[in-house]
Amino acid sequence: MLKLFKKTRHITFAINVAMVSFSLLAASAWAGETEDFVEKLKAHYQPTRSINAFSFSYHFLNKQYRSHDYWDYQAPNRVLSVRMVEVDMAKKHFYDNDILYSPGGQILDRAQYQNDTESYYYEKNGNFLGKRYLNRGMGNFDRFMSFMAMNIDFLAVRPLLDETDISGKVTLAHDTQSNTTTLTHKVSEESIIDYQFSNEPLQLLKLHNKSRQAIYVYDDYQTTRGLTFARSVNKYYNGDPVPAYISFNDRFDIIEHVDTSKLKLPAGYGPEIKRGDGVLTATEIAKDLFLVTDASAWRNSLFKVNGDKIMVFGASGSPAQAKKTTALIREQFPEKAITAIHVTHPQTPDIAGLNVYAEQGIEILADNYTIAAIKAFPSFAENIDSFKFRTIEHEQVIDGASFYILESMHAKRQSFVYFKDSEIIFQANFLNIAFDNTIPKVIPNYTRTFIDFVRSKQLKLKRIVGNYKNNNISVEVMNKTYNAMM
Repeated sequence: MLKLFKKTRHITFAINVAMVSFSLLAASAWAGETEDFVEKLKAHYQPTRSINAFSFSYHFLNKQYRSHDYWDYQAPNRVLSVRMVEVDMAKKHFYDNDILYSPGGQILDRAQYQNDTESYYYEKNGNFLGKRYLNRGMGNFDRFMSFMAMNIDFLAVRPLLDETDISGKVTLAHDTQSNTTTLTHKVSEESIIDYQFSNEPLQLLKLHNKSRQAIYVYDDYQTTRGLTFARSVNKYYNGDPVPAYISFNDRFDIIEHVDTSKLKLPAGYGPEIKRGDGVLTATEIAKDLFLVTDASAWRNSLFKVNGDKIMVFGASGSPAQAKKTTALIREQFPEKAITAIHVTHPQTPDIAGLNVYAEQGIEILADNYTIAAIKAFPSFAENIDSFKFRTIEHEQVIDGASFYILESMHAKRQSFVYFKDSEIIFQANFLNIAFDNTIPKVIPNYTRTFIDFVRSKQLKLKRIVGNYKNNNISVEVMNKTYNAMM
């Protein structure tokens, strides 16, 4: 029995040794196959590996910044953007001109750049910033390239090709049914990226950045001037089955360097926009009517005191804004109650903080379309039953505030408020004027619609408060805007 036990033990030991040896051979072969495939990729992409400076133009349809900023919440629209960039990856220089064509004729013509000493963002059309500019900081190049590289398949794969520890950080999997190979690159504990390639021809089909929950799908490969790259890129985020961006790559050229004339601010621009302190203040701009803003005046709201009640206008853009505004009002008027918040139109930057008001039992004033859109807003699904709504009608007057509801290409229904006693209008997006009163070169049709309506009603005006940027728009500036090109 002892001999049999020893013999069995030796046989078991031999089998285990054989299995371990087989496992080692299998692991070694798998790792070798991964390294071989990476070498194959390096050979395939070799003609592009030396490219350090390029110009690139593409156009894309976007789902309104991946949020619910649609013209009509029942018919989500996409808007067209055209983008032209020049990049020097060795020097970390870039110029980026992004032109977005919004419904109603609004054109957002934005530019940013980085040279050796500065990185600034400014507007060519002056819609929001006017002649002022933003300092993006010298880390802007890396932020810019982190998404720009995803548009070009042979740049998107560079981190994989530059990996030195293939056996330790890259694994390979075949799908015989689709004839594809997927490489999983563990960049770090926090960053894992899947690259799916077709085997014949060898092309990048999909990149899945798991840490960012971003998927890029590449298609329509074409060869121009010796360079082969995907002309179509669909971009999906946060598990959404619908692409947030549908991109079409138009032209790619190798250059020596970024045009130096583009690496500086145009003449006449300034000053730099300083970061706001975030400290809200309330200033009485007319009897019982208070303007709420901070040092940057980036967002503005009003509240009107009516006896022991307070009505708020335009302070629901975010939960943080809503909490700070209500706290400020209660600190200034502890004996009075906030009873209502007015919403101009149902887009994310205008309603995202409504939960804060709903939790406090504050009534939401809006037109019937806006109320329906708020009820359909996904973020409110769990507690929408706690929202208290009051439907406002066109030309309705509530406690000295006259409400007007217009059709608009910015939002299907959009209201503004006129305070007759103080001759002040509060509005959002109808009239976008920068803080420095720069008149945009191109205005949307709904801006003229708004001005035409104000004139037709012969509303006497001293001041227009914008929900965004400029809280003291004069009649003179409004008239000059009307005469801008549409």
